[in-house]
Amino acid sequence: MARPWAMGALVLLGQAGLTGWLMRRGVSSRWARGRVGGSLLLLGAAACLALPLVDGAGAKTALLVVGLGLGGAFPTVAVTTVAELAPPARRGGALGTMNATVTTAGLIAPAVVGSLVDSHGAAGYQTAVVLSGALLLLGALAAVTLIDPARDAARLNA
Repeated sequence: MARPWAMGALVLLGQAGLTGWLMRRGVSSRWARGRVGGSLLLLGAAACLALPLVDGAGAKTALLVVGLGLGGAFPTVAVTTVAELAPPARRGGALGTMNATVTTAGLIAPAVVGSLVDSHGAAGYQTAVVLSGALLLLGALAAVTLIDPARDAARLNA
């Protein structure tokens, strides 16, 4: 049985290891966190957006697992970047605010998916995956273009 959560866990651990390894070798946080994480999110987005283009349950399942599984890269990108920028005295509050904002999607998503399934039947599930792909694409583009902890730290310390 395919398990996107299992792939997400592997992605999360693998990306954390790769990011740490890169940074220990002198690669900037912008590349190690923003570009590597953003690239994984971009691949996940591509898999989700490709779902309507393939036939067969096996191909659709594979794209679903890859797309939603690579979304597991998000926590490493977001949490480590916030933790890097927030001063130690404010780190807990910054991480709590970020987590509260991010988990709001968990409150909204069931209503959105339920509405899509109610209005489109089984096709609503595919629409939900495509919508997830669009959101992953936005997150990937934001990660690749906006994450620059060195620049942000300089602005915060100015």
